[in-house]
Amino acid sequence: MEKFLKFLKAEAIGGQIIRYALAGLLLFGGFAKLVLLGETDFSFSGAVFIASLETMAAIGLIYHFRSPALGIMGGILAFLCIILRLIYSLSWVKKEIVGMGSLWDALEVLLSTFNNGIFHIILLFGAAIYCTGNSYKEYIRQRITQPWPK
Repeated sequence: MEKFLKFLKAEAIGGQIIRYALAGLLLFGGFAKLVLLGETDFSFSGAVFIASLETMAAIGLIYHFRSPALGIMGGILAFLCIILRLIYSLSWVKKEIVGMGSLWDALEVLLSTFNNGIFHIILLFGAAIYCTGNSYKEYIRQRITQPWPK
């Protein structure tokens, strides 16, 4: 029985690594958008908005241990931020590579040339889904175990 409990502890440690790694990536991405304003071709207000979304997502992921509802919010915002990063990557490929007429052509180039980046995006989607589900599970567990009625 103790062998199986060690596996559960390893899963918990792995989950914390995933949560903190995603939060760190979102924090870096949020602050980097403010620094690299000229490269992103966003207006200043758009860059600040995306940076604040990613920073709020990271804070929500980190504060999951205090309030699972914040973890759920952080996971959903992280998922949204990853979608924004994917759209930005596709539009960057479309703009920078000559002969791209649509985002679909950019996706084909991104898949054929930058497949390592696609794997990272898929991993980020998985991490956001994992963190959201884990926070939701903890939220339900707290709701079930608290005294009734509240």
